[in-house]
Amino acid sequence: MSALSGFIKVFYDFGNWLSKMIYLQILWLMFTILGLGLFGVIPATVSVTTVISKWFQEGYDAPIFQVFLHTYKKQFLRSNGLGIVLLGIGVFLYMDLNISKQVIQSAFIHSLLLLIVLLYIVVLLYFFPVFSRYKLKYFQYFKQSFFVAFARPFETIAMLLCILLLYYLFIYLPVLTFFLGASLTIFPITWFAHRAFIQLEEKKMN
Repeated sequence: MSALSGFIKVFYDFGNWLSKMIYLQILWLMFTILGLGLFGVIPATVSVTTVISKWFQEGYDAPIFQVFLHTYKKQFLRSNGLGIVLLGIGVFLYMDLNISKQVIQSAFIHSLLLLIVLLYIVVLLYFFPVFSRYKLKYFQYFKQSFFVAFARPFETIAMLLCILLLYYLFIYLPVLTFFLGASLTIFPITWFAHRAFIQLEEKKMN
């Protein structure tokens, strides 16, 4: 009987978690559209990250909509300002890669650019959790993201592997992209980032 009760509890907990993840995805989609797409996606992503961070710090009973809406309104301008910088760097690197591949055709330069792109992706992965957890000056968010990424290589590699696995999962089951695309991607990133932050903060205190 206890085994059955345990199974029912696990099933209930999973269903509860899944429903909250789908709800977060709906909020992310709605507020991305509300911000006219380009200006909504960054604050919506920050808001989802903040909600998930609250889960890890305070438990899954944290009020989803209140935390999401408060973060979205409070961080709309600030997150968009930094997001435009990130987007600009991303577009610049994409154009450089295409020029390198089609015009320059140098293996060394192309490899160097790929390394820079990898560093950019790593900083991008940590940016949203860092932004949600710390209050820093503008460009210190990039510096802190870079620092954590290389101070905690295990978590960084785990993030990249999760993103790769989710990429193939969404290709195999594209319907999941609509219902869980953003929230399911942000969840493991935030979890590993939270783990990295705790380890570094404890180390700093000692």
